[in-house]
Amino acid sequence: MKSVYTGFFIAALGFSQLSFACTRPDAPEIPDPATAVTPQMIKAKNDVQAYVDAAEKYLKCNISTTQHNKMVDEMREVADKFNQAVRDYKARMAG
Repeated sequence: MKSVYTGFFIAALGFSQLSFACTRPDAPEIPDPATAVTPQMIKAKNDVQAYVDAAEKYLKCNISTTQHNKMVDEMREVADKFNQAVRDYKARMAG
């Protein structure tokens, strides 16, 4: 009987992890490069990387083509926005 409960527990754990990975991640906040300080930019970099990692897991889920395309478009927008913020921040720091 213990092995039956163990099997159910393992299956439930697997399903809970799968459903967590299949949650659409929220886009991170990108700081304003005109006023941002270095720790904010570093945090944004880490947040963007975590978002990309979560989004890649989400894309592996059984989602519709429309959902997949929207996620890819959002990932591209986040990357573009972050990269522009980094360029603007570096330009401001250079003087």
